[in-house]
Amino acid sequence: MKKRNKNKNSSIFLEEENIEENSLERDISQSINIVNRNREELESQRKNRINKFERTAGGQLIERPKHRYNVNFKVIVTICIIVIILVWILYDFGPYYGIHIKPIDTDINSSKIELVSKESDVYGEYNNELFVYSNNCITTYNESSKVTWSYTFSESFTPSIYVSGRYLLVTNDSTGMTYLFEGHNEILNEKIDGKIKKAFLDKYGNIAIEYSANSGYNNIISVFNKKGDNTYNIFLNQDTIIDLKLLDSAQRIVVCEAVTNSSTIGIKFKEIDISKNENERIKDVISLDNQFVYNFMIQGRDIYALLDNKIVKININTGNTTELKKFDSTQLIFVALNDDYYTVVERDATQEVYNVQNIGYSGNIVSTSKLEALPKNMISTDIVNYYIYQDNVKILNKWGVDLGERKINFTPKKCVTFNNSKSLALIYTNKIYIINL
Repeated sequence: MKKRNKNKNSSIFLEEENIEENSLERDISQSINIVNRNREELESQRKNRINKFERTAGGQLIERPKHRYNVNFKVIVTICIIVIILVWILYDFGPYYGIHIKPIDTDINSSKIELVSKESDVYGEYNNELFVYSNNCITTYNESSKVTWSYTFSESFTPSIYVSGRYLLVTNDSTGMTYLFEGHNEILNEKIDGKIKKAFLDKYGNIAIEYSANSGYNNIISVFNKKGDNTYNIFLNQDTIIDLKLLDSAQRIVVCEAVTNSSTIGIKFKEIDISKNENERIKDVISLDNQFVYNFMIQGRDIYALLDNKIVKININTGNTTELKKFDSTQLIFVALNDDYYTVVERDATQEVYNVQNIGYSGNIVSTSKLEALPKNMISTDIVNYYIYQDNVKILNKWGVDLGERKINFTPKKCVTFNNSKSLALIYTNKIYIINL
């Protein structure tokens, strides 16, 4: 048997063969990857070309129109309007809830009015601004204590002033002169033939004047529109008119009279409706003996009246009376009627705190709060209630939300709300400080 010769380099040859095989496999794999990438690129380009063109109804291949993304002007305007409305809502209504776009200034010295006041001066709200009548001149101020309007009367007199919305009525009761203003403009300047007892004004500028005529008749109510036209007259008996409400643009009137004859002391409500026949125009609603009315308001066919010891609802059609709130004179501190709720502050019988309740006329409890100390005064409005102490003013809204406090030096002699109840004027002898929410 022939002996086989051993080759010393055989292992080296095998390794070289393996290297060559691996290199070939890598080359093949890379080639496949290159082919696949080229195929994908060609497919992408083909799709782009297909998307770039479209066929017409006749089969012709045309280039697709390019889509341009234009900004819609109407959308931008709508968004801007929405943003402006939201900012306005926050600016105008936010303070009622303690929300402020800009920081509030709690220093009362930042908004003050320097003046020399007299006992005959008159203060109030007109056109959402503070008005001051002094020295035959009426002046209005905004919430920043800036003068916005001034009017000087040609005659010197002690005025009676009535305000409703944008209208302000000034009367010289002794001479019968009447001045009516709308939005800082004088629109009426006329003389009534008689001595004015009292005047009444509604939000449309209609005027009702109670007066005694020079002819001798003692109790006339004359109704005028804002142009000064006398629309009708009502001749009443000799009872004193406590208050009067003009309704339905002065087509209806609700009158509260004091009854003081020899046998009875009390009040009487009447309704006057000029749309009815002359003999049916005056209707007696109800008489209440041994009562006095401090304030009343009308909602629909109901009268809500604040009496000596209770709040009642009186139906105008039937005269039926419902007691809404009975007062304990030993516990009652303050009470006030507003448009859709009333506020009562009473001493807690069990502890040294004071309970505040805001109650809707339907009987629903709007909010309840507690005051740790007895306020010296309360100013109640449709949305905000101010509680005045000797050295501070505490502010709550009708829902009981605490809107903070303002430091003051001492108790003012008079307080007036304005600026839709977002501002409170603290009136002293020679200064007026303005608190803003």
